[in-house]
Amino acid sequence: MRLLAAAILLAFSAAPAAAQQSIGTADLATVSERGAQLYAFDQAAWHSTDAMLAKGLPQETMQAIRGWVVEPDGDLLSVTYYGFEGTTPYAIYIADIRDGKVVSDRVPGPDGRALSARGARMAAAASVAREQPFPQCVDRPFNTVILPPEPDGVVPVYLLTPMLNAGEYPFGGHHEVDVGPDGKVVGTRDFTKTCFPMKPTREVEMVFVTHLLDPHPTELHVYLSLWSHKPVAVGTGEERIWVVSGTRIAPMEGKPQAK
Repeated sequence: MRLLAAAILLAFSAAPAAAQQSIGTADLATVSERGAQLYAFDQAAWHSTDAMLAKGLPQETMQAIRGWVVEPDGDLLSVTYYGFEGTTPYAIYIADIRDGKVVSDRVPGPDGRALSARGARMAAAASVAREQPFPQCVDRPFNTVILPPEPDGVVPVYLLTPMLNAGEYPFGGHHEVDVGPDGKVVGTRDFTKTCFPMKPTREVEMVFVTHLLDPHPTELHVYLSLWSHKPVAVGTGEERIWVVSGTRIAPMEGKPQAK
């Protein structure tokens, strides 16, 4: 099996992005679920953006867009693009996604522009997260993926380095900001300490990365495996190697495991 050589240590020191508490490593079940959710939400934003552009909305309408939120609704993902009137978000365009396809979309009228309470909280959390002074790997804004509030009211916001070139996946430059119910940042984390683009070719069967910030792969490895359509081998030190294949995470067979 060929591996795309990437013997880059991603854990060398860097200044912390913020003074808030560092977000801890999630368990593997949460990592798998979060990674799948990141990918699904990101894909929903991508497909709905294509549909919105095809609609030919007026330029002033497009310029008013400040972000989007993705909300689960049964078997749909509802994507709402929003602007602000003062500090209040309002819906500009809404698309419903099922199985990666836009099944309906609409431009809400004056009486249907209010975001749901959940959507408004997610939009507010995104505004807070974008104010954090994370270094950027490319000269373009982060892609923002906002997950719905957790049971404790915390909204996880992921700031992801965007893809600039077809087939070249940014494996570094991704961050998480957790925003509490009071609108304040309760935790941040860097998933890597360096920029790390990779361009696996068709012949490459697996991508290999070294990751020393956590004892096992993170949701970003799951997301990147789904995004690149390649298994990702993650070396976490002490000769431990994991294989992330989509949402499945398992130790690599035949490799010695740390005790």
